Amino acid sequence: MPFAPLGRIAVNVAGLAAGLALTTWGLRQAAGDRLEQTVHRLHDAGPYHGLVAGLVLTALLQSSSTFGLLLLAAAAAGWAPRSAARGALVGANLGTTLTAHLTAAPSAGLAVLLAGGGLALAAATWRRPRLRAAGLAALGFAAALTGLDGLGRALGSLTGASAGGAGGAGAWAAWVRQPWAGFTAGLVLSAAALSSSAVLALLQRAVAAGFLRPGEALPVVYGANVGTTSDVLLAGLLLRGPALDLALFHLGMNAATAAVALPLGPALAAAAHALTDDPARQVAWAHTLFNVLGAVLVWPWVTGGPRPRKEAGP
Repeated sequence: MPFAPLGRIAVNVAGLAAGLALTTWGLRQAAGDRLEQTVHRLHDAGPYHGLVAGLVLTALLQSSSTFGLLLLAAAAAGWAPRSAARGALVGANLGTTLTAHLTAAPSAGLAVLLAGGGLALAAATWRRPRLRAAGLAALGFAAALTGLDGLGRALGSLTGASAGGAGGAGAWAAWVRQPWAGFTAGLVLSAAALSSSAVLALLQRAVAAGFLRPGEALPVVYGANVGTTSDVLLAGLLLRGPALDLALFHLGMNAATAAVALPLGPALAAAAHALTDDPARQVAWAHTLFNVLGAVLVWPWVTGGPRPRKEAGP
């Protein structure tokens, strides 16, 4: 396998990861204590309110892990009843799918616009922490898009080298095409990176470069969804009690959905293809459909928990 494309891949993956991390940090800082206040309001909420809160907040934060950790802390403190907290986790799974749609077609022009606008906003509002953080979040997403664009070009050159006889890239792709191997790769990479978004963005570029067909990439999507529960599970093990119950529900939801989705792979691939002809966007839609399937599967266990009790009047 050529070393020059490998070096470019490593640099662009690092740029992607750093950009996504800066985006998440900036959005969280821009939200300030409003995020915690919204999570605290789940105390009197039902599962549907939790679902909406999890979906919206995760879509805004671009990180289900950040929201999940806040939710576990709220559950451990007794601020979130089980049904509302479980509904919020289902919503977080749905909200995080927005990132894959945003990274499906990185645009160099959009990256330049975001970088310029983000730097201008951060410089102009340096003494206003929330606005400055919003500018840095825009700069981070520009870095992520730039990394994705470079990653796509590097993978494209590897595809050509593999076709010309360099067997390393072809051997890697052949290994990942096996469903069990793809699932394992997605699980391990997502657990190690503590982010399914970065793994899916990398997968989208591999599909766009021709390493994998969209249908062959689905087991990686499933594994990434299971692997991304690692940080929430660790927090649950440390906090114990209701937080551990919630973390195990999160793991069980994603693992059960993966078990059901594996035999449904051809149907999910066909549905994603019906929604778009673009291979990278098919991965994004498959991710969305996976999490919609998960929401439908586990919803009876969300609404079956005890409802928050209202205090009796005088």
